[in-house]
Amino acid sequence: MIQIDLKQIPTKTGVYLFKDKKGNILYIGKAVNLRERIKNHLKSNNPKIIELIKSVNNLEYIVLDSEAEALLKEAELIKKFDPPFNQLLRDDTQYFYVGFTKEKFPKVFITHQPQKYNAEFIGPFTEGSALRKILKILRREIPFCTCLKNHRGVCLNASLGLCYGWCCGENELGDEKLYSENIKKIKRVLKGNLRKIKKELIDELEKALNADNLEKAIKIKKEIQAINKILEHTNLIKEISEEQERLNRIKILKDLQVLLKMDKMPNIIEAYDISHFVGNYKVGIMVVFKDGIYSKKDLRKFRIKTVMKPDDPKMIYEVLKRRFNHPEWGIPDLILIDGGKIQFSFANKAIKEAKLYNVKIISVAKPRGLLYYDENKKPIPLSKLPQNLANFIKLLDKITHRKVINYHRKLRENKWLNL
Repeated sequence: MIQIDLKQIPTKTGVYLFKDKKGNILYIGKAVNLRERIKNHLKSNNPKIIELIKSVNNLEYIVLDSEAEALLKEAELIKKFDPPFNQLLRDDTQYFYVGFTKEKFPKVFITHQPQKYNAEFIGPFTEGSALRKILKILRREIPFCTCLKNHRGVCLNASLGLCYGWCCGENELGDEKLYSENIKKIKRVLKGNLRKIKKELIDELEKALNADNLEKAIKIKKEIQAINKILEHTNLIKEISEEQERLNRIKILKDLQVLLKMDKMPNIIEAYDISHFVGNYKVGIMVVFKDGIYSKKDLRKFRIKTVMKPDDPKMIYEVLKRRFNHPEWGIPDLILIDGGKIQFSFANKAIKEAKLYNVKIISVAKPRGLLYYDENKKPIPLSKLPQNLANFIKLLDKITHRKVINYHRKLRENKWLNL
């Protein structure tokens, strides 16, 4: 294991690379304070980070002048080297990508799943909120369209000056060259080297002024101002210590305990979801979260056996009945169901039949955003809950939904491959 003299590491913003003895890059990260971030890695109790540090033989770092540069440099290096521990340490969260649709006036959007779209992508990025802030700053001076659906009339963004409106159904005769230049500038910024871009813009500004092209000079000046705002922006990198993350999770679990009037915190949560294709390839999944953290080894998959027609509530009932036949898996404190009132009722039925009266159930109804938690009470809108608690419930539901979709997709793919 590498011995690191923390005093030799600067307390500046930058990107760091952990390498093995052969020089292979194991992990790439960014930090507002390189010394503190690496110190946290060395003191971590996370088994995955301990495994990483044991494999590290060399540390390199790149000092940068701003959080935005660190964010963009990290994305560039992760894409180039695809380090194994970057995937491992992200648990079940996915990277962010900025997409550009392939059309006359490309639309710009952020997604977790680039494989779903026929578009050009830049990424991966680890901070979705930071990415949105950068695009928001750029858009004020370099307008672009985000309307992924066709529509008639001028959109709100066009009326606010954030979009030219050429994407709107009645306004397609726009300046394609101007818009193309804007898209190129957005891509260049997202690919990094902001200071080089800024220097080139300053050179362009001087040429425009010398040529008395005031209109072009004003436009370039606004673009320079946008770059400056990005370079000056702070709080783009989320740096929370493991201890603070643990305390945040405890606070959320306590809020959940109070909401559901539980005797103790729900330290073990099981989340369930169903997927099928018009009643075929029917599957269910059980995803376990311990102390608010996804537990990969406890994942359980189910092939639906007794429900022949599309009926998600009955499928939930079957999965829970089969799950309760395995007391060796332990008993959860809380069960989360993806679905509305009917799914909630069928899950309650399974709980009562198993005589697990101390196990609480909640159900998330999308897209209305309602939380069912008591048979005798109306559901609570997630928007009425503390934001951290609502986000936590949504995240658990999202992870579970992604797991069941992946299982269902692999099942169908294997079926076709074996024909």
